[in-house]
Amino acid sequence: MFSQNYSYAERPAALILGRRGFLKVSGLCIGAAVVCGWAIGDMVSRRSSIILARQAGLYQDDKLCQAMGLASSHNNPVVMSVYKTMKAKPVDHTMHELLHTHFYSRSMLAMTEAAHV
Repeated sequence: MFSQNYSYAERPAALILGRRGFLKVSGLCIGAAVVCGWAIGDMVSRRSSIILARQAGLYQDDKLCQAMGLASSHNNPVVMSVYKTMKAKPVDHTMHELLHTHFYSRSMLAMTEAAHV
């Protein structure tokens, strides 16, 4: 009963994936790569336009604040009312902790198309 001899051999690669199968698989891989590349390019181009629109809006807001005389925080009546409400001075540690902002370098962003007027 167990005296039979079995031989195991791997099938040739051509039988596992024929020419048609190879073309189908490679076509799907190339198609997926093209779609991903297009999606990434689209996201990058939309990101640039969003950044430029934000820059233009910030410059417009800065001009408006300068026209109203609110370019500095010590001239802003809202900030001064916060100091008065909290019974603090602009140089107090509490005010520093509450109002302090952090700078993050964004020098790698493109600023070539924004209107710097």
